[in-house]
Amino acid sequence: MRVLVVAAHPDDEVLGCGASIAEHLSKGDEVAVFILGDGVTARYPESELESLSVQAQVKKIHQDAHRACEILGVHDVTVKGLYCTRFDKWPLSDITKMIEAKIDDFKPDRIYTHNPNDSNLDHEIVFRAVQIASRPIAGKTAYVKEVFLMEVLSSTEWDFRNAFRPNFYQQVSEKALQLKQKAMSAYESERRPSPHPRSNDVISALACKRGSEVGVAWAEAFSTFRAIATIQND
Repeated sequence: MRVLVVAAHPDDEVLGCGASIAEHLSKGDEVAVFILGDGVTARYPESELESLSVQAQVKKIHQDAHRACEILGVHDVTVKGLYCTRFDKWPLSDITKMIEAKIDDFKPDRIYTHNPNDSNLDHEIVFRAVQIASRPIAGKTAYVKEVFLMEVLSSTEWDFRNAFRPNFYQQVSEKALQLKQKAMSAYESERRPSPHPRSNDVISALACKRGSEVGVAWAEAFSTFRAIATIQND
């Protein structure tokens, strides 16, 4: 299987499906990570975005993204660097074309991306762009058989009107969960102490809870946006 993770910001890929990435790779699947945002500039006014200090932080978190993905075992990593929380200033068609280009090049069977109800506008825009870029056109993007929406701690759970309702669970091993936690630790500027959602304690608690919902020790949960099944003959 070829798996593409399309994320808005550095660390979303780890929080949303880091243990599943590790599981895919342990089974011999190919995984690529495509991150659109720079991961830093949401914290600064527009007048400071190109300052040396802000750009140094951008460079650092991009290095962290590559290190986090390397911990999980991913080597195909792209970070585009759009200004965070400002994706709405870009034409949706431009963001869609970036994702389309990666889909055309990598030809994934499965895509993991954002839930549109997350309390983050960039996540919603990335979902819309993936929805368009992966539309099932015969002979073009029909090789995308599955699109699953991630549960990203510190975003997905904060929409109290539209609770995340998973219907697809990926069982993960304790080793895969530990790799997820280690990968998150590579993001020095993003991790937080417990009980913050981006802490190892909460990452572990969510994996335990999702696992308990389907009778396994650990799991990551997703919402199915689209899936195509084929019945195989014996």
